[in-house]
Amino acid sequence: MKKVVIIGGGTIGTSVAYYVSKLGDADVTLVDKDYIGSGNTASAASLITLARSKKSIIPLVKETIAAIGDMEQLLGEPSGVMKVGSIHIAASETSEKSIRSLMDIADEFGLKQEWLTSESIKEKLPWINIESVRGGAFMKDDCYMESTVLANNFAKAAKMQGAKIKQYTNVEEILSDNGKITGIKTKEGVIPCDVVVDAAGAWSNLLSMQASEAIPMAPVRSIYWITGNRPDLFNPNQPMVIFPDASAYCRPEGESLLFGIRDRAGVHVNPKELPDSMHGYNLINENEYWDILLEEGQAFQKFFPDFENMEIAHCISGISTYTPDASLAMGSAKNMEGLYIATGCSGAGVATSGGYGRVIAELIYNKQPYTNIDPFKIDRFGDFDPFEYDFRQRCADARSNKKEG
Repeated sequence: MKKVVIIGGGTIGTSVAYYVSKLGDADVTLVDKDYIGSGNTASAASLITLARSKKSIIPLVKETIAAIGDMEQLLGEPSGVMKVGSIHIAASETSEKSIRSLMDIADEFGLKQEWLTSESIKEKLPWINIESVRGGAFMKDDCYMESTVLANNFAKAAKMQGAKIKQYTNVEEILSDNGKITGIKTKEGVIPCDVVVDAAGAWSNLLSMQASEAIPMAPVRSIYWITGNRPDLFNPNQPMVIFPDASAYCRPEGESLLFGIRDRAGVHVNPKELPDSMHGYNLINENEYWDILLEEGQAFQKFFPDFENMEIAHCISGISTYTPDASLAMGSAKNMEGLYIATGCSGAGVATSGGYGRVIAELIYNKQPYTNIDPFKIDRFGDFDPFEYDFRQRCADARSNKKEG
């Protein structure tokens, strides 16, 4: 029986625990330095969008949606998933061409979608200004849910299948002998194992670099805002919205609106400077987030005429782990037998979590992954230092240049 330890209790780590305990016979232990869903998962915007220009990501998102349904049956409780769809807004010739191409990709993968006129968009989103809107693609299968709920559901389902969950357990070191994993060292002692999955998110390189395994990603700041309650404009059943021309997105948050703007600054962090806990950790001050809203957010405000009169109730600053190509990082380590990598989600950790879990479980059990993971290879960027400033800046730029949800 394989002894598997998964480091990290976010949506990806808990998904790995769920799939490893589901797909085979293994002694599975998941450890987290805090509690399940407490890290950067807690600050995720949690859009689960299927249509992607990077086609390789779509099967992973489809797996997440399937897993949500499977766990509702297993746990006997609703997940709270909101199946509202998303609208990709075209407000320029360039964005319309890009969105039309995305619709072709959606057709290729059997995703339900349709082109909406600007008037139809206004009916679904009464708050939006359609003056410059040429139309938009309504992706009907897209949804959102609370990321912490998803992480806890994965953890509960894994536990029902025999996995052990160890919260408040800080991993100090990955142990090995002659190039093979032998266990992990925690403050409470050593946990022997022959498989370690590094799903520690922003802290992943601090662990994997102990095994000379550089993961091509860096912790990059993410920001979103939540308006005050406006039941006259917003409700939980409205579609999510992607604005390629404004580098922005939004989704309902009850009777408020959650919206994100990808700032051009691209703030990144050296993992060595991260605190052990994200509680109280903030990468933005009030003056800076107002500057981003009023300056870089001008393109978004053109779609949102009531913005000037809108209460901003919250600004949430978190961390996403971005790769230089805004893709994912997963697979077997090259320099250490028994080490697997599951991180670098590039803002899609909630959406792709089910796919991450299934792929890593299949690799652990020496099965052919259900989808092609070559685009996510850990070594696709050659030699690099994940702590070096210029490399981290490449990762931050990937977020700033991202147009999709």
